[in-house]
Amino acid sequence: MSTDSVWQRLRARAAGEQTILTALIVAYVVTGRLGLGLAYAHPAVSLVWAPSGLALGALLVLGYRVWPAIFSAAVVLYASTLGLRPVVILMAAANTLEGLTAAYLINRYAGGRSALQNPTNSFRFAGLVMLAGVSIGATIGTIGLVLSGLGSWVDYGNIWFAWSLGNVSGVLLVTPAVLLGVGGWGGRLHAGRTVEGVAVFSAILVLGLTAFWGISPSLRAYPLESLCVPVLLWSAFRLGRRPTAVAVLCLTGIALAATLNGHGPFVMNTPTSSLVMVQVFMSVTAVMTLGLASLASEYGDASAQLRELVVTDPLTGLPNYRRLLEVLSTEIARSNRMNESFAVVFFDMDGLKRINDEMGHLVGSRAVCRFAETLRASCRTTDTAARYGGDEFVAVLPDTNDEGASVVIHRVADRLEEDPDKPVLSVSAGVAIYPRDGGTPTTLLSAADRALYSAKADKENVRRRGVVAIRDWTTAGSR
Repeated sequence: MSTDSVWQRLRARAAGEQTILTALIVAYVVTGRLGLGLAYAHPAVSLVWAPSGLALGALLVLGYRVWPAIFSAAVVLYASTLGLRPVVILMAAANTLEGLTAAYLINRYAGGRSALQNPTNSFRFAGLVMLAGVSIGATIGTIGLVLSGLGSWVDYGNIWFAWSLGNVSGVLLVTPAVLLGVGGWGGRLHAGRTVEGVAVFSAILVLGLTAFWGISPSLRAYPLESLCVPVLLWSAFRLGRRPTAVAVLCLTGIALAATLNGHGPFVMNTPTSSLVMVQVFMSVTAVMTLGLASLASEYGDASAQLRELVVTDPLTGLPNYRRLLEVLSTEIARSNRMNESFAVVFFDMDGLKRINDEMGHLVGSRAVCRFAETLRASCRTTDTAARYGGDEFVAVLPDTNDEGASVVIHRVADRLEEDPDKPVLSVSAGVAIYPRDGGTPTTLLSAADRALYSAKADKENVRRRGVVAIRDWTTAGSR
């Protein structure tokens, strides 16, 4: 790679990082200004504080090196409210130190940016966030406000509580969306799952409006907010972590908007009390829902791994007999639908018993793996190579006739001859064509097996004739 190319890549990477840091600063300041619009305990302290969640998410995803951007954004935010004062630096430092401490603890004890991948780390994440949120930023910042004359010791408890709850709830609600969103949504969107996602978010919208805006006045006396929990569980168990984090954020927005406008079950005597109720409810809901979503995802991953183990040969990594039957059934259905044929090639390794007896079973197992790798490399991506058992393998070749199967057999044989590893391997093969040689997986495999042993018999006859010819030639020469 030339020097110019290296410098271009470095400049592109630096430009990308600058863009990300700029976006982080802008998002921090904008969400902070929106939160300070709801500051009741103190002009610089709000119960709704998304910047803490953005900061922790950035520290976990991008690393500790982004702390200057967080500190700068906090300085700009607090200076826009309090003016250029020394306490602004202290408050910005308190928020930055809190984020760094929480990030370190989560990296150390809760899996870092993968903290929400399993329920254990999810709950550790919540506990460590609460520990850092109530012990560092709120304490240092509130003391700074009181000592600078911008607050009184009488109001210390209220300011500290608002700061702590705002930071903790901001992290519990916003950071999961950041952590789960950086990897993209991944995979293909299936029509059924898309429809289910639309249904979930429609239910969130309808139930959120019903529970928090009180569309039906006659139902205000009932705990309608609990109706949202089954929908969130639906999202957690069916859609996964990312949609669930977004659903929690959407429901939080609906609940905050309704409460601030005097609607819903969380309206109290003062705006501060109302926001406290909303934030506590949504924070607890977020922790429990995301923990269950992590549990459901972990269970799904474990089920997929178990399924893979059930249908995979442990030695070669190829599909096993169970999976082979499934593939054959699928190909038969597809061939009937498309009116096409496909080939089944039965392979048998020659002399594996001799290799095991003379060189040991470890060498024999390695020989089996070598052949499996050769067979896999000789097939197309649409083909299926499987281990039937022992030294027998099967290749299912869609849209293939006898000639195409013969090409695959010769390709496998040629690659085995070119393989420099010892011992030298060879195979025999038999071919069956659907529907000519059978209409079920069992009959196809039996037909291919008969063709295989016919080929082995022919090969043995050729070998014996060669041995007899050599013996006769040797005898004639001695005469």
